[in-house]
Amino acid sequence: MKLAERELERLWLSRPPVWLRGLAGLYALGWRVYEGVYRLGLKRRTPMPIPVIGVGSLWAGGVGKTPVVIAVARLLHESGRRVAVLTHGYGGSRYREVTLIEPGEFPDPAEVGDETTELRLMLPDVPIAVGKRRARTAEAAMARWSPEILVLDDGFQHLPLARSLDLVLLPAESPLGNGYCLPAGPLREPPSGLERAGGVVVVEVCPHPQPLSHAVGEGGQLSLSRVREKGQGGEGIPLYHVSIAPTALLSIPTGNRLPLHTLQNRPLTLICGIARPERFVQTAQSLGYSIESLSTFPDHHAYIPDELRPLSGKTVLTTVKDAVKLRTHLPADCDAYALLLEAQLDEPLQQRVLQELRS
Repeated sequence: MKLAERELERLWLSRPPVWLRGLAGLYALGWRVYEGVYRLGLKRRTPMPIPVIGVGSLWAGGVGKTPVVIAVARLLHESGRRVAVLTHGYGGSRYREVTLIEPGEFPDPAEVGDETTELRLMLPDVPIAVGKRRARTAEAAMARWSPEILVLDDGFQHLPLARSLDLVLLPAESPLGNGYCLPAGPLREPPSGLERAGGVVVVEVCPHPQPLSHAVGEGGQLSLSRVREKGQGGEGIPLYHVSIAPTALLSIPTGNRLPLHTLQNRPLTLICGIARPERFVQTAQSLGYSIESLSTFPDHHAYIPDELRPLSGKTVLTTVKDAVKLRTHLPADCDAYALLLEAQLDEPLQQRVLQELRS
């Protein structure tokens, strides 16, 4: 991560200077105008004849949305119902088009974005519809596959498409950061946006698979005062919990799943282009891996061969999101693996998701 990006991340957890707070105020005002247009009925949201579950966040990147989308879609698929995933395809050349990806079809990440190919890798039997205009993409998905339910990836701030349930993810260690919108803080919209949520999901990133602790980060109870624990009664937004933990290693050349201890006592070169690389590094360290070197790139980075030549002869560990782009560019003598992180939904959240099928 570049020095400026590190400094910005630090500011997002502290009180920013006055000039940044002023910019954040302008950003928040612009958002309130946009949201108000829909709230007042000046523009109408497009409803679908089937349930739509949105998985999003107030945070700008790095909260675990993709693993949770995968877990939600897998839960619905394994329940025996027809589900399709909607994603924007950011970073792909076909971002502004509608692209329908059949089960078992593996697209080029340069065309549909790295997160789309990560979804495909983890959900090989689920159809995926890609496009910036979500309502149009949803209609195309329904015409092609006749799904019974749709899962919308990273769409909480996308108001044109109506949802039956919006799940809003917040990091357990600091649910609202410093409480400010971009660029003074991490939020895409003011905290009052939680009032549109059908459920708030507190996400814990764990070094090993473990039972959910149901903990909220320091200061989170005050910030989430309108959110209640599900089942405790009273007014408020249901509060759920998810843990995201490493479960296996994925051999990039072969696609085989291997146990986490495979890389113990081997010097590793870590490489990633994600929103919060420090989490990836911390997870690798917590697994007892020996990190020889680290290379970080901006989120959604498109790798070129010149950047990867230094990996020749190395044992490389990366993320699944990066692996789908790296696999065709890595040196032939590079022993490369992706760290597979999977989300565990708590029981109340699983029941709430499945309830949408009965609504």
